[in-house]
Amino acid sequence: MAETVLVRERLSGDLRQPITALAWSPDGELLAIASAGGELLLLDFRAGCEELLRGERDSSLDVVGFSGDGRLLMAAGQSGELLLWELGGSGVRPLAFAPMALGRGWIDAAAWQPGGALLAVAVGRTARLWDGASRAWREPPLELPGTVQALAWSADGRQLAATCHGEVALWQPGAAPPDKPPQRTPIASAGLALAFSGPGRQLACGMLDRSLLLWPEDCQGQPWQFSGFPAKVRHLAWSEVPGRLAPLFASAAAEAVILWTQMNRGSKAWSPEPLIWHERRVNALAFAPGGTLLASASSDATVALWDGRGRLLQPLEGQGEAFNTLAWRPDGQHLAAGDANGRWWLWPVAVTAETL
Repeated sequence: MAETVLVRERLSGDLRQPITALAWSPDGELLAIASAGGELLLLDFRAGCEELLRGERDSSLDVVGFSGDGRLLMAAGQSGELLLWELGGSGVRPLAFAPMALGRGWIDAAAWQPGGALLAVAVGRTARLWDGASRAWREPPLELPGTVQALAWSADGRQLAATCHGEVALWQPGAAPPDKPPQRTPIASAGLALAFSGPGRQLACGMLDRSLLLWPEDCQGQPWQFSGFPAKVRHLAWSEVPGRLAPLFASAAAEAVILWTQMNRGSKAWSPEPLIWHERRVNALAFAPGGTLLASASSDATVALWDGRGRLLQPLEGQGEAFNTLAWRPDGQHLAAGDANGRWWLWPVAVTAETL
């Protein structure tokens, strides 16, 4: 079968250290790029310029993201500091906040509330909430019995999930009454990755013990468990397209990517489809916004594009270096990726009705 050509051109640029994280602003006009050397680059496509917000340091940045209204940019990593910038619009130099020291631990899990102003940050055994509206921390934080490994918000911003060794906690920070206790589920191992489908109807958790947990509708009751993966399940992604019973779901463990489709109700009603291409560990997974086009980035120096039936449409190559991360622009028609040599890539993707 002839290869489907979705990408014919590309843009690229360089930082000095491996790219660790990427994030698009909600309007798709800004792209933030972080590195293992602590660099943070902001690309402004509307103004046609770039701004190095932070130069090379001796500590990495590992997470970066824009607030739901696009007015704030956050970054965090090895230093244990939360870094924030206020964005004044295209062509306006961002204003840096004073760094917030949150302890001596590495911060590699933080996420903005979709459509809201809350920023969840994993700090040791707590998930803390910083309110972008009041510019203050909310109290009390969510306490877990172990070091928080992953955080995820539901798409409607109402639920926050956090996981550590032995527990997954589901919290509603804005619930009434405000002191409503979180829903806590014991787990046999450590959760490494979390992902909600849509507004929070299903929750997936990738596990250290090479298994996958999946909570059914409305995240109530005990999760279904799927096992037999070749390694720790580190990466998860849901399509935004609803599907008959559930959206398409993808997981990655080592070099293995699996596309999951719910055929009926119940734990045995999920049909797994292995996606065969990558030869080394997959480091990132993401569905294009509003579609079923899936991108997977791997240490084998390729990014693969898959359709919703699991067909490989096109492999993308850089310059022979491992790809560490990727991020779709909100329009679903541009894909950014970063490699282990400090190069970032941007591909315009010709999305068609067949690939949605």
